[in-house]
Amino acid sequence: MSRSYTKMEELSTADLGLSLDEVRQWSLEEVARAGAKMVLEAALAEEVREFLGRNRYERMDSERPGYRNGKRTRRVQTGCGMVDVEAPKVTGTALPFRSETLPAFKRRSAKMEETMAALYAEGLSTRDFGRALGGFWGDTGLSRSSVSRANKILYEQFGAWRKRDLSGEDVPYLFLDGVYLKMRIGNCAAEAVLVAHGVTREGKRMLFGVVLGGRESEESWKALLLSMEERGLRPPSLVVTDGNPGLIKALKTTWKGVPRQRCIAHKIRNVLSRVPKKHQAEVKREVTKIFYAANLEEALQAVKAFAAKYGNAFPAACGILAKDLADCLTFYRFPQEHWKRLRTSNVIERAFKEVRRRTNVVGRFPTERSALTLIWATLEQNRLSWNGVRMDERILLAVEKAKEEANSQTVDLSILDIYLDAA
Repeated sequence: MSRSYTKMEELSTADLGLSLDEVRQWSLEEVARAGAKMVLEAALAEEVREFLGRNRYERMDSERPGYRNGKRTRRVQTGCGMVDVEAPKVTGTALPFRSETLPAFKRRSAKMEETMAALYAEGLSTRDFGRALGGFWGDTGLSRSSVSRANKILYEQFGAWRKRDLSGEDVPYLFLDGVYLKMRIGNCAAEAVLVAHGVTREGKRMLFGVVLGGRESEESWKALLLSMEERGLRPPSLVVTDGNPGLIKALKTTWKGVPRQRCIAHKIRNVLSRVPKKHQAEVKREVTKIFYAANLEEALQAVKAFAAKYGNAFPAACGILAKDLADCLTFYRFPQEHWKRLRTSNVIERAFKEVRRRTNVVGRFPTERSALTLIWATLEQNRLSWNGVRMDERILLAVEKAKEEANSQTVDLSILDIYLDAA
């Protein structure tokens, strides 16, 4: 719309018939709905003013026929929930008043329809879909035809996405992780969904793979890596993973020359699991110094200090720290601007929380395809909120140099070798 709402700046809590103290007690969601109601009603009032050619209470004349004739309540779905909007009625005009803000019979926008397609998993019933997305859709209701359209649209999008050509993608950093979900009807055990996402040469975050992986075996991870290669993806400069043995074996056999960064969040949790609860806060501070040092040399000094301080008291914790510790320090060789992004796999871990929330509502999926489609759609929607990474020619050259150094230079962690058996 090309209208300017001249009265927008005058809206206040008084328009709601409430005091400021009353509004302060609302939740953010309630405030958002109230704001949506005020803006929509102001927009409708402005449309009527333009249509009639006069302000409210101005006298009608023969050149400007028509008048306001009360209001009717319209229920509208917004991004913050259902809102009851008081829409003005107009009578006495040669042509009927038609709102562009709220077209007749419109209860949700085209964007909402797209969102429905982006969240719907093929194979779910109308009832399951309503249950899964009830908090988002409110009580608008879903017809079978709407579900069928969403079904078809989303399945086609997922099918095209999982087959798309990756030869044009240059991915310096690739993150690999799995999420366990109880998905298929008749299967009691949780199954792993393997996810690959990365940072492109332009600094953008993208999803590259979503597949069912059983128990995160070496064969499952190897199949995902090879499928991306077959579609043209070149080996990255660095892979960020957790400590899953199957994944590590798959990387060593498939991408032998690619350095690996092990997620430090997983490592710290594993170390603390071998420490009595009353000492965990202290030990966490000391082990964190290893991964937040100014450089690799200072990190290695922090390793020695940790071993000297806790070697006798907590040898098992020192053994857990020693295992694959070199892989936890790989990020120090890469550009410092990226250390925060490379230390952990937190971005995808946070996305997995949203995946679990959606899939828990659904319960069991009728097919593997329906489960993967919803998981992919959720991750794709979540990806839009991921922050990009700064990239330029200097940084890209530094990334390539870091890859060579990681392959040619070793880290001396022999001071921890005596604790490995205790782990």
